[in-house]
Amino acid sequence: MYRDNIIALAIPAYNEEKLISKTVATVPAFVDRIYVVNDASRDGTGKRLEGLAAKHKRLTIITNPKNRGIGYSVTAGLKRATQEGADIAGVIAGDAQCDPAYMQGMIDCLLDENFDYVKANRFLHAKALQKMPAYRRIGNIVITLLTKFATGYYSIFDTQNGYGMFRRSLLVRMPWELIGERYDYENTLLIALSILGAKVKDVAVPAIYGDETSSIKFWPVAMRALRVVSAGFWKRMYYSYVIYNFHPIALFLFAGLALLLLGMLIGVWIVVMRFGWGITPSTGTVMLSVLPFLTGFQLVLTALMLDINRENKPV
Repeated sequence: MYRDNIIALAIPAYNEEKLISKTVATVPAFVDRIYVVNDASRDGTGKRLEGLAAKHKRLTIITNPKNRGIGYSVTAGLKRATQEGADIAGVIAGDAQCDPAYMQGMIDCLLDENFDYVKANRFLHAKALQKMPAYRRIGNIVITLLTKFATGYYSIFDTQNGYGMFRRSLLVRMPWELIGERYDYENTLLIALSILGAKVKDVAVPAIYGDETSSIKFWPVAMRALRVVSAGFWKRMYYSYVIYNFHPIALFLFAGLALLLLGMLIGVWIVVMRFGWGITPSTGTVMLSVLPFLTGFQLVLTALMLDINRENKPV
């Protein structure tokens, strides 16, 4: 227990025979319950967990009958923690990459600054970040930038980092069905939180790179994340600014996009008329393309600025 709050951790584990013992052993003493979700591991993770459970009474093992993915495993652990009365529940990786020394500070931030979710950001530690493979670092930056627009959390970075702490009040109303089962978990989680109007904050936490072996296949994961954030943007606009609370942002955005499209279509028609048919368009005809385009651009920009100003404000 920490500051009169029951603390729980969800730890997804897939083929973590080598590092799961270290991960569990380094969990701080103030954590009351540890839920390790064995995602149908094919190595000796299951037997290793059975041995750990005999020594650690706060450890509960959840076993997936078949491999479901990291997102499914994380949500299974968080759901169990919520059902069993945890006031604060967190997520750390099973490969010992998440430094538990920062957990207390994350919880303090959650409680003292009244946030719903506090997550780690590896990019705020430049020295430790150099150990991350360059292709993963670049991919993370690109996906993070797109996720900012998809979620509305413009001050959040390192969106592919799942190390974080949640308030119970957030978890009990979490739309679990919106959260992806595999490596799109982090992106879909932030989209779900944005729809709820949750207050989210980044804290600086360096990653630990050592003996772990990543099972992530970069390009399939990157393509999945890109699809998720693209669909997530429109889903957030629909729920946050149309269904839950109609806001001028939706009007400005959709009207602006319509005018942009109209301006571009007329522009294409003018180009075809000039170079295909040899007809020189008049000034008025050109303005039929320019005015809708400029007006649409201004409306979309206004919608974006209003969206940025609403970050971490309840929907």
